[in-house]
Amino acid sequence: MRAESWRVGVLFSQTGVTEAIERTQRNATLLAIDEINAAGGVRGRPIEPVVYDPASTPARYAQLTARLIDEDGVRVLFGGHMSSTRKAMLPLVEARGALLFYPTLYEGFEYSRHCIYTGAAPNQNSVQLVDYLTRHHGKRVFLVGSNYVYPYESNRIIADLFAAAGGRAVEEMYVPLDLTADHIVRILDRIHATAPEVIYSTIVGAGIVPFFTAFKDAGFDGRRLPIASQSTSEADFAQMRADVAEGHVTAAPFFQSLDTPAARRFVSAYRARYGADQPVTAPAEAAYFQMHLFAAALAQSGSDQLDDLLPALWQVEYDAPQGCVRIDRGTNHTHLWPRVARIDAAGRYQIVHDAQWPVPPDPFMLESRAQPDPAGQRVLSS
Repeated sequence: MRAESWRVGVLFSQTGVTEAIERTQRNATLLAIDEINAAGGVRGRPIEPVVYDPASTPARYAQLTARLIDEDGVRVLFGGHMSSTRKAMLPLVEARGALLFYPTLYEGFEYSRHCIYTGAAPNQNSVQLVDYLTRHHGKRVFLVGSNYVYPYESNRIIADLFAAAGGRAVEEMYVPLDLTADHIVRILDRIHATAPEVIYSTIVGAGIVPFFTAFKDAGFDGRRLPIASQSTSEADFAQMRADVAEGHVTAAPFFQSLDTPAARRFVSAYRARYGADQPVTAPAEAAYFQMHLFAAALAQSGSDQLDDLLPALWQVEYDAPQGCVRIDRGTNHTHLWPRVARIDAAGRYQIVHDAQWPVPPDPFMLESRAQPDPAGQRVLSS
């Protein structure tokens, strides 16, 4: 690391299956760094990002993590989207005594002293989402997801929560990340056959828009049979026709439609830099505020070494676009503001549930554990 700067690693994909959402995270990270540096940096030293494109590939994430730490002299990394990429990075970060900031909602049930989790844990999105769905749509849920760790674990939690509410999963299916038209046809056939009252989708990446579009074109109406998806964001809905997006539901701590001074400032600054029509997502907001939390802790500790930085991170707060956030000492997860939103006819997120206060992280769901409801599980091969 150069003596005159704080060098950090930035690993968000600009190519590959999750490039659309990860591009928003990269943009927000660099925006936050620019804001910090414009205000004088940290202790008079600018933050210097070392940026690589891991191409949505876990193996590439691992290679670049090692390169950042071993060759570029980085002690703190910001990045990762799919859980498979986080799991590829963490062993290297842990073995080298570094620290990873991970700004994406995930399946929970994980702790590392070397990771700060700033995306939502299941008790900060899935619980609120299922409560809304069972109250307003019904208790028969169809589960479909991409074939990797997050969808399996998220669908397990959603099935448990539906069972606790007196409902059940009518079917569970998994499809490859490189989703094809044939896979989508088979999903739609099973939806017709099982007649659910709501769909819960953990399909990620480039397959999201074709799936939602085919769902609408097959005659389904999101206002009556919504797809609830926490892996679908403004970046995805911006690529859909308005009639395709309308009626679908998601849960997150932040939406670009959130009408608070901090949210308006963030969205305005983001679009001033990247374009007036650019979507601003919850994972981008987490990427943004985690950099500001890091800067506050760095100013307090005066060191980017793990043993110095962690105690400071547990003490600082930041007035994020979603509301004031802080890191939980016991879990390294973040106190967040759960919200549920529905897409209107103009493609805008209308917030239909707002917690109004931050919810402490409970990544192991210790406060609310339900017995799983058995469901048939189908995995479609490529």
